[in-house]
Amino acid sequence: MIPKSIKHVQLSGQIWSTAIDYGVNQLYLDVRDREKNSIEFVQLDLSSLKALTKAIDISWWSQLFSVSKGALYFIEYEDQSDPASKNHFVIDWKTEKRKKIEQVPKDKEHIKYPEIYEHGTEYHRTVADFLSLELPLSCEYLEWNDKIIISYYLRSGKVFERFLLLLKDGAKEWKITQDESMKGFSPGAFFVFKNQLIFIKDQNEVCVYTG
Repeated sequence: MIPKSIKHVQLSGQIWSTAIDYGVNQLYLDVRDREKNSIEFVQLDLSSLKALTKAIDISWWSQLFSVSKGALYFIEYEDQSDPASKNHFVIDWKTEKRKKIEQVPKDKEHIKYPEIYEHGTEYHRTVADFLSLELPLSCEYLEWNDKIIISYYLRSGKVFERFLLLLKDGAKEWKITQDESMKGFSPGAFFVFKNQLIFIKDQNEVCVYTG
């Protein structure tokens, strides 16, 4: 159950990567379907959650890593056995024209990412004690104005469930099950952009909480 304070939209496929176009408050998502071997890109307005979808022709081994003024920047891995063998290119969202680039744009510091507290460290033990839980994996933690956001895992048989907890003024505002049947720790549970907490639920649902 997603709280009413969180806006959300479900997409068809699995979200592989995201990038924000800072100037226009838009989130771009790389959405893929393994069974259909298809790749689509979604432009999502973070205020209205209105989505525009395009099927842009890229290889399966390309990854979206940045967006600026409607230009989508990618890394393309030419040899899957050698991560160092790669090139970079940019695609214009409107025209879909592609151009190879030599210089990669530097990402601006507009996004707040959580700290990763490795399992067994002092900070990790502090979070576990605070939650009064036995945490089997690393966790993520961020202080955001009067709020604290914690992503943590609990064991469920041979797999794990990932939970996202929001505290406001020290009290629980909400807690949701973000992912089920996870094999282990996966970084990047959430991030904060301007006054919005953004995260992906179940690999296909974009959730936005405005603080």
